[in-house]
Amino acid sequence: MGLHQLLKNNMKSIIKNTALTVILLVAFKSLAQKDPLYTQYYNNFNLINPAYAGSQGSFIATANIRSQWSGEVGSPKTQSVSFHSPVGYGLGVGMSVINDNVFVLDETHLYADISYVVKLSEMYTLAFGIKAGGSFLNVDLLSLGIENDVLFSRNINTFNPNIGTGMYLSSNRFYASLSTLNLLETKHYNKKNNIVSSASDEMVFYFSSGYLFDLNENFKIRPSFMLRTLEGVPVSTDISANILWLDKLEFGLSHRINTSVSVLFQLRLTESIKVGYTYDTSTFSHSNFNNGSHEFSFIFNIKKTQNKF
Repeated sequence: MGLHQLLKNNMKSIIKNTALTVILLVAFKSLAQKDPLYTQYYNNFNLINPAYAGSQGSFIATANIRSQWSGEVGSPKTQSVSFHSPVGYGLGVGMSVINDNVFVLDETHLYADISYVVKLSEMYTLAFGIKAGGSFLNVDLLSLGIENDVLFSRNINTFNPNIGTGMYLSSNRFYASLSTLNLLETKHYNKKNNIVSSASDEMVFYFSSGYLFDLNENFKIRPSFMLRTLEGVPVSTDISANILWLDKLEFGLSHRINTSVSVLFQLRLTESIKVGYTYDTSTFSHSNFNNGSHEFSFIFNIKKTQNKF
């Protein structure tokens, strides 16, 4: 093999490894900073605020599937299953399982919630909650097929415990939610001796509020917002407005400022079952390279005892 061909082959190998390294690091960043919250965040409050557990006075189970940036290879995909319920004496409990997959990274979060509700008046209750559990991180570096590179010589498998806490103020029409996750600020991404060994979960804060207004006998409107703050990342702001018809059909728009616009739709099939769909489209140049994001939700509400927002 001539010197020119050898240099050419080496250059291709360097470019390939460099490109895969960049993709991997971007995937790590996406997973570490990716919002575990869905666009239909009002269906998934117990994922980010343990005080929400049991606050609706009934057993609620929710399943969600989200495909982000559809059409891109290795794009983020998230699935979750959760439930929560009051158990008496002002206590509520809940559990959640969330799976995130980005490129060669796979992370599964397992958490349990417990809440305690204080009745402030005939209209308002205030709940306090604690979330505890952890995340299983798996990085399949060997599947990349890169040889003779110590950076990709072994897979990563770790478990990282964490906790969160929150407060939830609510009535039949109003709510205000404040919570924080990743209080332990687990550092599970390090590059030591050229070995990728972990990724990073930093403390994140959420604040959300909304109100349910009557438009007439058949229609209601529910404006709401969600703020998410994370160190080193611009504040994420969601503003939503949904129209409800006879508590059977719900549709609306949501705007994540400087990021995306979403169309939301929900249909109540029975008194206990709702299904929902959301389509997100990016509002920046990245949207030219994907087919948007799709989100499906399935909500089961059993033994409903009160009509809370």
